[in-house]
Amino acid sequence: MADPTGRWPTPGCFDDVRVLEIGDEKSEFCGLLLAGEGADVIKIEPPGGGASRSIGPFYQGREEPNGSLFFWTYNRAKRGVTLDLTKQAGRVIYRDLVASADVVIDGRGAGVMDGLGLGYDGVRQVNPDVVYCSITPFGLTGPWRDFKGSDLVHLALGGSTYCCGYDAVSPGKWDTAPMTPQAWHAYCVGGEHAAMAVAATLLYRQATGDGQLIDVSIHDACAQCTEGTVPRYIYNRTEQPRRSPNLVKCADGDYLNLMFLPPADVGKVASLLAQCDMAEDLADPKYRGTSFAARIQLMPRVTEVVGRWAATRPVMEVFQALQSCGVACAPVRPPEELISDPHCIERQDFVEVEHPELGKTFVYPRAPRHQTETPWRWGPRAPMVGEHNGEVYGTILGMSEEQLADYRSQGVL
Repeated sequence: MADPTGRWPTPGCFDDVRVLEIGDEKSEFCGLLLAGEGADVIKIEPPGGGASRSIGPFYQGREEPNGSLFFWTYNRAKRGVTLDLTKQAGRVIYRDLVASADVVIDGRGAGVMDGLGLGYDGVRQVNPDVVYCSITPFGLTGPWRDFKGSDLVHLALGGSTYCCGYDAVSPGKWDTAPMTPQAWHAYCVGGEHAAMAVAATLLYRQATGDGQLIDVSIHDACAQCTEGTVPRYIYNRTEQPRRSPNLVKCADGDYLNLMFLPPADVGKVASLLAQCDMAEDLADPKYRGTSFAARIQLMPRVTEVVGRWAATRPVMEVFQALQSCGVACAPVRPPEELISDPHCIERQDFVEVEHPELGKTFVYPRAPRHQTETPWRWGPRAPMVGEHNGEVYGTILGMSEEQLADYRSQGVL
């Protein structure tokens, strides 16, 4: 199918794929990723709008369904319709939409759509080769199937929170509280896994003609995101320590995070600091050829010496100097600084998206990658409540204006 928005002259990877997305913030990032790759993602909400429209912050502080900046972010490049699935007429319309779809993303929770007769078993009666992606807190099976979750719950149960924080006061004891990473991280992790699974399953369907059920548990996805923590325990029986970041304060008051340095990098830093007679003892052989555990013990001294040098220079100068000699480090900066960062500008990491109803354009994150032949679609802006009812129901299902008006009067749309 052609791009329904008419905005993109170039093809997308999923230009011939139609996706129905129904749910809340658990499923929206998956829908955004598929829409960015060109899929016609139709977001289905109850009349009046879905729950995620109530998540702030709001444009100009006005708490109204079309003003949620959260909703704006996660629902770009989608079309939006309203439909009341508690009504029989709404369920009939939904089945008709499913018959035209390739993928259903179900974020309403375990058993909710099944209870309406619209879960995987129900919809494959009208669309046998549908790819049905269920995104739930804990999956469709298991003792926690019906437990409730949230971003914080998943990060805590999945292990990410446990690994984040500051050094323990006593060796082997957790005397300091853990810290939670960035907000909404869990739903982004779950959505990324779901989108990859949908893409793989579409390839499988193309080869075999068979659809299938994808059971995505956000908890399962988060449990895979603790890097080396699990294998470290399995094979070495050592627990993940919490470590304070190696921060140095620069002359302009900003901080730089100095990553753990392997022996070769300590030598590079020593050569750099020696140019202004500030290397102190970093050229000593004790910083090289020692065990990993020993180097960890020496890292505070490295940070101390670098810190005295960094205190005489602004953070970006320190960053550029260390990176120029091949040392991994990074300034600690607020996210909003990225918008004016020269590297991000050249890479087009942020783009303008038009909001014609407001007569303005707004800056959005573009996408985490570039594709030469099928560029990422970062717009149009998120749909207003029921904005595409006439377009979707009229074009796909052939409804007349009279039928649409009748369904609106019944509260179905």
